[in-house]
Order: sequence, then structure tokens, then C-alpha cells
Amino acid sequence: MNLLKLIAFDFMNIVRNPVLVIANSAFPFVLILVMGFVTKNSFGAVGVSSYDYYGVNMMIFAAALIAMTASNTFMEEKVKKANLRIVYAPVSTTGIYLSKLLSTWIFSVIMYSMNVLVAQTMFRLNFGGQHLPYFMLLLYVFLFFGCCLGTMFCCLFKNEEQANGLMQIPIAFFVFFGGVFFGIHRFGNIVNFISILSPVKWVIECQFRLIYDHDFSMLLPVMSGLLFASIICIAVSQVVCKPEGYIC
Repeated sequence: MNLLKLIAFDFMNIVRNPVLVIANSAFPFVLILVMGFVTKNSFGAVGVSSYDYYGVNMMIFAAALIAMTASNTFMEEKVKKANLRIVYAPVSTTGIYLSKLLSTWIFSVIMYSMNVLVAQTMFRLNFGGQHLPYFMLLLYVFLFFGCCLGTMFCCLFKNEEQANGLMQIPIAFFVFFGGVFFGIHRFGNIVNFISILSPVKWVIECQFRLIYDHDFSMLLPVMSGLLFASIICIAVSQVVCKPEGYIC
């Protein structure tokens, strides 16, 4: 059983799960609608509307949660039982976790491409206009990092509930210090310094510079940082992933 067949098998398992499909399609729009409506009086009539601002922030926030989808793809109980035969098939240990990672990433790329295109064309949210390809490229790299993070936690803890529970800690850290729901600059220099450690902060700042300032100076450094973090996650997964842990 080669890697491509495993990826196709895992991808179909994700698509057949309505919870994962809804969480990665309708959920971002619900967040944008709620946050945009609640804060609409805090934004001026010109420039950036509340829906534009939270359109970017909530799309990135929802993308950060792709780690949970990766965890479900890897360790959800029904999937584990259905994939029992994979452990005994002529496939490497690397192929077992890599197929989950890549299938989740392919799924996320499809879903978030649709989300952004619908938001920009139908709802007239600003995701960069002619610079949209750069916005999408950075979003794809961020989704890849999220998939790597979720896979690593599954390889480390070998249990979906435990992996998701502990994974919420770094995700909550990334989201809070990323300033997704409110600006953290008001909390002082120490908090601002800590926020440098949040990949969400990197992505949000880079995206707004791309969209409104047409400033590409952060694009390559942020993408490089995310890819480096992804490589670390994959390396850890390679070291700790044990086939027997996948089925027990």
C-alpha cells in the first residue's frame, strides 16, 4: 500500500465526516458574522470595516484549529479501527503519520481556498484583491504548520482526547498572544515581547501588511519560520511515532 493510496483513503475519511467539513467551512463565516456585527460601531465608515478586520482574523483563527482536524484524522476511534490493517501492510512508519498529515493539509487547502474566495467575491470582504495569491500562499503554509502540530501531538500522546486536550494549551497561547480577538498592545511591553513567540501573530501582521500596505517584507521570513517549525514537528513525529501506539 503506497503513500498516495493512504492519502486518498484518509482524505475520503475526512470528507465523509460532516463535523469536520462544517468546522472547516461554515464555522469561519459564523465567527466573522458574530465578531463583525458586535464590533461594527468600533470601526469608522471608511478604511477597514469590522467585517474586513475580523474576516482576516477569524479565518486565521479557524485555520489554527486545523490541528484538531489532523488529530481527528489520526486518532479518531472509528478511523483507528478501520485502519488497523495499515499497521500490518507493507508501509513504513513514516507513511502512517505522513498520510494523515498530508491528507488533512490537502483537505484544508481545498476548504480554505473556497472560504476565502466566497468571502471575497460574494461577501466583498477584503483579502488582498490582486494580492490574494500571496494571502493564500501564506495561509497554506500556516495550515501546513497546523497539520504538522496536530500530527506531532498525536504521535507523542497516542490518544485523541489527551492529544487534543494538551494541544489546546499552545493553540490558546498562539491565539491570545496573536491578538485574534483584540489587540494585545494595550497590555504593555512584556506581553508584546511574548507575542513574538506566536505564529498567529506573525501571520496576522504579515497578512494585514500585504492587504493594506502592499508590504511584502514579512512574507518570506514568516513563511520560513512556519516551515522551520513544521520541520521540527515532523522530526519529532518521526522519532516518537510507533505503529503499535496507533492501534492501542
